[in-house]
Amino acid sequence: MKRNITISLEEELAKEAKILAAQKDTSVSQLLADYLESILKSEKKNEEAKEDFFKLTRKKYFLNYSKRQFQRDVLHER
Repeated sequence: MKRNITISLEEELAKEAKILAAQKDTSVSQLLADYLESILKSEKKNEEAKEDFFKLTRKKYFLNYSKRQFQRDVLHER
């Protein structure tokens, strides 16, 4: 179901939006709807990526460096 939303634009911006919509063979309303949809999809992807990152970083990794034996020459190779 679609819902109407009223917005106020500066006169010049409204004219430019109408021109752009005409060039794309669509309406200003559809331009705005498509733009908002793309923003929301992008935000959702960002949130999902953040959640995935936090899930991965919540895992506890234990590194036992005491068992490693480093040789000075190997560490300082140039």
